[in-house]
Amino acid sequence: MTPTSPHAADVFSQLRVSVSRELDTDGVGALLDDLVARGWRPWQLRHRVGTLPTQPTSVQDAEIIVAYLRQLLEEPSPQAKYDEERARRARDRDDAARHAPVPAGPEDRERWIAVIRTGLKGRPRVVVPAPMRVRPDCALCQGESDFFVRRDVHLCARCVDLLAAGAVTAEAETGS
Repeated sequence: MTPTSPHAADVFSQLRVSVSRELDTDGVGALLDDLVARGWRPWQLRHRVGTLPTQPTSVQDAEIIVAYLRQLLEEPSPQAKYDEERARRARDRDDAARHAPVPAGPEDRERWIAVIRTGLKGRPRVVVPAPMRVRPDCALCQGESDFFVRRDVHLCARCVDLLAAGAVTAEAETGS
């Protein structure tokens, strides 16, 4: 005998054989197919049917099981509950994003920081930029110097090479 629903063997596999034979009808097969179409999974149905109390006869067991399965048609499936909960959370997340406070713009932020700073005690810290270091001019070519010779004489690398080669001579200054 073949089951009337492809899910019947999975849902009723834990039951006694005599109860399974009582449930092997077109009406029960259609009921199972309808439950699965509404989002119930066969293992969820098997678990719920397996927790039902045992009756003295297999006919009474089958009647209790069919009544319970019809009752499940009235309830939303766990998948439907999950989908509804997920949709509710998405709506809540969208509502929270819509009603979230907007961060202040840069000019408002600077204005409020200035207000807060005026209320602080102590001297305001003035940030002085580091002095720009400029190398003095080369004593021979007026380019940027690389080497210090003495306080008033600085030379660039090119002029040092020329002095070393003897192409240029340094004149001695005579102080009067």
